[in-house]
Amino acid sequence: MPLRLLAIESATDWLSIAFAEYETVANAKTLLLCEAEGTRQHTAQLMPLIEGALAELGWSVSQLDALAVSAGPGSFTSQRIGLATAKGLAFGRDWPGVAVSTLEAMALGAFEEGTVGDVVVPLLDARRGEWYAGGWRRSETGYEVALPEGLYDPATLAADLPGAVTLCCPDRAGWEVEFVDASIDPEGRIEGRAARPRADRVASLGIAALERGEGAPVEALRARYLRRAEAEAQRLGGPVEQGEVARVAKAPTRP
Repeated sequence: MPLRLLAIESATDWLSIAFAEYETVANAKTLLLCEAEGTRQHTAQLMPLIEGALAELGWSVSQLDALAVSAGPGSFTSQRIGLATAKGLAFGRDWPGVAVSTLEAMALGAFEEGTVGDVVVPLLDARRGEWYAGGWRRSETGYEVALPEGLYDPATLAADLPGAVTLCCPDRAGWEVEFVDASIDPEGRIEGRAARPRADRVASLGIAALERGEGAPVEALRARYLRRAEAEAQRLGGPVEQGEVARVAKAPTRP
């Protein structure tokens, strides 16, 4: 019998959920994708969205088998809302869960569109002139990491970009001038709605992780606070979170 998974994407301004059935990655199928209208109403919208989708499918919460949550990077509050909701739903239930990279979900969406080059670099505005970014490159088995996930200013990103890339950024305004000034000239770009992370991609990544044996108790899932990780890394003199090693090495020393 196929297993049933709920995926939550709430780490950014845009909220969505998806329900999927799977036995293996090869036969996984998204049955329903629901995207909330508007932005930044996650607290009020997330549970009604889940309840409405369950009713549409004719399922109950007890019939779920696993959860996948987009855990960041993104808005600190939005990340916590998704994780708290997942943990509430899983309370008293023996479900495996997966915390999925929001940036990787964006990259998967770009690759699925089929109109990008070999390397995709998703971007999310981290404010204060900095960006959450990571890069993925096509490979024989799908894709692989080409740029470590981390917190970048435009100049550092320009120095670290692995050659010609497609930038994927849902924020249409406020980034192009800074990037041009830093001599970043992408071979392609995906902007606006097409660049947003979506829960069906979170479901795909979650199912793949579960098949690799990477599931964990839902209560153990944690947010990916890349900005906090960098600050703590500099204070403690070493990386706090895997994937931050490259960023720590190049980060300026602060008094």
